[in-house]
Amino acid sequence: MAARSFSAVPGPGNRCAKLRMASLACLMVGILTFISGGCASTSTQLRLIRASAIATESLVSVRKVRRLPRFPLLYRIATNIPGPSERTELLLRKYNLTRQYDQDPEIVIQWLQQWTRTSPSMAGIHGLAEIAEIQASWSEAAGDSERAARLYATAVIHAYQFLFDSKLDLARTAYDPHFRDICDIYNRALEALIRDVIVKEGFKQGNTILVGNGQQAIELKIEFKGRWRDQEFARFELVSDYEAHGIDNQHHTYGLGVPLIAVRKHQDDRSQLEKYYPPEITIPMTAFLHLLSDPRQNSNQLPLKVNSDSNSTRQAVLTLYDPLEQTLVTAESQTVPLESDITTPLAYGLRDPFINKEMFATASLINAEFAPDSHGLFMLEPFDPDKIPVVLVHGFWSSPVTWFHMYNDLLANQDIRENCQFWFYSYPTGQPFWVSAQQMRRDLAKIRQEVDPVGDAMSLDQMVLVGHSMGGLMSIMQTIDSGDEFWKTISDESIESLKGDPDVIELVRDTFYFRRNRSVDRVITLATPFRGSEFSNMATQWVSKKLFTLPSILTNDFGSLAKQNKDKLKSTACLTTMTSIDSLAPGHPMLKAVVVAQQSNPVKTHNIIGRLESKSFFNISSKPKTLDGDGVVSIESATNEMAETEKFVAVEHSDIHQHIGSIAEVQRILLQHLAEHNRIRPRQIPEIPGIRQAANPRSEAGNNDSISAGPTSEQNSPTSLYR
Repeated sequence: MAARSFSAVPGPGNRCAKLRMASLACLMVGILTFISGGCASTSTQLRLIRASAIATESLVSVRKVRRLPRFPLLYRIATNIPGPSERTELLLRKYNLTRQYDQDPEIVIQWLQQWTRTSPSMAGIHGLAEIAEIQASWSEAAGDSERAARLYATAVIHAYQFLFDSKLDLARTAYDPHFRDICDIYNRALEALIRDVIVKEGFKQGNTILVGNGQQAIELKIEFKGRWRDQEFARFELVSDYEAHGIDNQHHTYGLGVPLIAVRKHQDDRSQLEKYYPPEITIPMTAFLHLLSDPRQNSNQLPLKVNSDSNSTRQAVLTLYDPLEQTLVTAESQTVPLESDITTPLAYGLRDPFINKEMFATASLINAEFAPDSHGLFMLEPFDPDKIPVVLVHGFWSSPVTWFHMYNDLLANQDIRENCQFWFYSYPTGQPFWVSAQQMRRDLAKIRQEVDPVGDAMSLDQMVLVGHSMGGLMSIMQTIDSGDEFWKTISDESIESLKGDPDVIELVRDTFYFRRNRSVDRVITLATPFRGSEFSNMATQWVSKKLFTLPSILTNDFGSLAKQNKDKLKSTACLTTMTSIDSLAPGHPMLKAVVVAQQSNPVKTHNIIGRLESKSFFNISSKPKTLDGDGVVSIESATNEMAETEKFVAVEHSDIHQHIGSIAEVQRILLQHLAEHNRIRPRQIPEIPGIRQAANPRSEAGNNDSISAGPTSEQNSPTSLYR
């Protein structure tokens, strides 16, 4: 059961202050509800949502890069467009072009074009591409977009020639600093052309776009490659126009191409799987220009002043790749790595403050019927029958947005990216966890039937669930057979003997009698309250009952069924438990039933537990004291005796699934999972200094094995990282 995580990477003091603000907001709304005498009205619930918005910050954000206005004098003063490099200056001096370049660079560019056409050299082609890009930058600053486009096209063409022209018998070496320079020229010039294309034309499969002018132009044919090739896109943005904030790890790879943000258009009638996509998915893409062969014949003339008609239009293909699917391309029989950025496009998708500031999480908490279409399973990529689903299940007062850090880091691992597909499960967190578990069981069975009706996709039987807090309980409940254990918490009589609405009785049967989902092969739980939490007490239970609006099936139908069958029920706790806070009270019979049922659980499970430390201000030299848990869930409650591994991390409850230690552990487990299914070769990951596993997490000695900021002599001893 999680308190809110109010920012992506806040300091402890800042986070605690925001937690107190949000708690105070809840308390004030609770008092207002009490004064008004009754359950929270819609207006009262809206006050709580607004209070949550004020008390919280965006988890992750992107900010538009501020660019200077295009006024030549101001631009020349404020910006630093570099001059020619030392090697290009040498080239100009060698052919006595320095003064000519200062007086009329256009003449020099045309001369270099003619010269490199008849006597190509690496220095000449590099110099031409560099000078063309520099002059294009000045033209762009001066507002001469036509000349800028022509010169950017010239720079791209000759940078491509430098890198790939197989007709040139020239020595290319990656050890030459100018090799990387020419890659940067290619990328910058292509980005400038694409910026113009995005503004004027946009991208559409099969379209042909002309950039430049009659002196030098490129005719671009647009192509999409990979899994998104048949999709429609609402718009494209350049990654370089945005900066991601609130995220520790920016995953950027270096190579050729221009990283883009592609915003997918929602396509209602495309397929039955469309309902599993959010309205707008932001996808990382990389644009790469393949230049086609030049049909022109060489000219032996080398005039200093060149006729403008001597140049022509070049044919090219601008291909858009998904770098999550393809990291290498082939150009002129050479293998080329793609430049990519996967973090900024993901962060761009969180621009909606209602989602990013977790107002959605608050709205779903206090009103279970809020935006029902926003609950269930969601995908951020097309279904792939060859990839193993990894389902991320958030906790109390939370939403799928809080998985951003883990999702971002796991995608950066090539083995995981190539063998796993990530799904997100969203649910109203105000209702009891076993009700949400029943809905999740139904949703998993439904998607399995829709994506694999024949049942021949082996990857779907290797599914991994990753659950934080209450989401961990829901995940564990997908892997156990109920037997009679859960129903016996209510009655010793059979369900068939109950009186009441048949539909309600059938729902009760589905909730308390169930079989394990055989598609689930492994579960990872983080900060899960297997034995409840002291956070669930009389005060929080009272406030939740006043504030939360739950489905009528719980508030009316289950309660009515309990009243009609008083003589047959030994306990009505599981039928009359109204909120998730009630359901997580220590000693609740459903929690006990989950613990007992786990003993015969055949599914592999792993556990991650938060364990905080404190140090007395008055005794600075004292050894840090290990607290009992993560501030919300105690170590005893979070311990799972059936787990294959159990890891401790020094972080509070709300941030445990965003902590780098937890993410590293989930990555290790997923790689182990892939190795066990023969998808990758087994590998040994060394122990991380300063983080190790206590031999017995519930013993006094185990509690002293705390996590420090760095390694100690004791921690460097050869102990096992996992239990």
